[in-house]
Amino acid sequence: MASFSHFILFSAIFGCFLSRAQSLTCSSQSFFNRSFAHCDDLPHLDAFLHWTYDPKNSSLSLAFLASPPHSAGWVSWAVNPTSTGMAGAQALVASVSGKSPSVSTFNISSYSSVLPSRTLSFLVWDLAAEYSAGRFTIFASVKVPPKAKSLNHVWQVGPEVDPDTGVPSVHEFKPANLKAKSVLVFDKKGGASPAPHALGGASPAPLPEVVGLNEAAASATAPSLDKSGFAGSRSRNFGLVVGWFVFVWGIISF
Repeated sequence: MASFSHFILFSAIFGCFLSRAQSLTCSSQSFFNRSFAHCDDLPHLDAFLHWTYDPKNSSLSLAFLASPPHSAGWVSWAVNPTSTGMAGAQALVASVSGKSPSVSTFNISSYSSVLPSRTLSFLVWDLAAEYSAGRFTIFASVKVPPKAKSLNHVWQVGPEVDPDTGVPSVHEFKPANLKAKSVLVFDKKGGASPAPHALGGASPAPLPEVVGLNEAAASATAPSLDKSGFAGSRSRNFGLVVGWFVFVWGIISF
């Protein structure tokens, strides 16, 4: 009888574990009043990128998700116009300022110089941040070169932010941190898709014909995450079904 009890416990744990594993994929994540054409489970630092590229106005709308090492830490997503590493990257950094999450812009001119920058080498708008269940979400839209086929991007997480200067502390130099970079190919999944419309027929923000950070647009608040969290109900139901299946199988076998 004891072995049967252990089997029941194992089945329940297995079902919960599978449900949790399913939730940690970008396909199970959703956002209130906002959707994206594509999503990628980034290969390092337990990070995810949802994105839509619009070739008509050369814009990229995105939601980047990652967990900092500590609640007082930071996460960052960046574009590097000239290389594939961090040096030269134009970064969006999310952290909790006071009691609210916020996004700051940084021009990473070198590994030894990380300072806040009010302007980047490309236009950025609709900047906003969310923090829920130990994970940050950065929302943004960025201007990319006309007819671009790909974009070098870098992501990172770190332990804390200096409260006086707002500068993020140095991240760890583990293999996952050093390898957190990739090339985002716009047409790898059947071609680019038009930017999504918000529910209710609202159109995406228009693109000003200037280069730099549009501060007025950047202050706009992005829609909040769905109250159900990052995991969709389908992933939770799937885990429960598998758990019950194993449970019933155990009873029959017993």
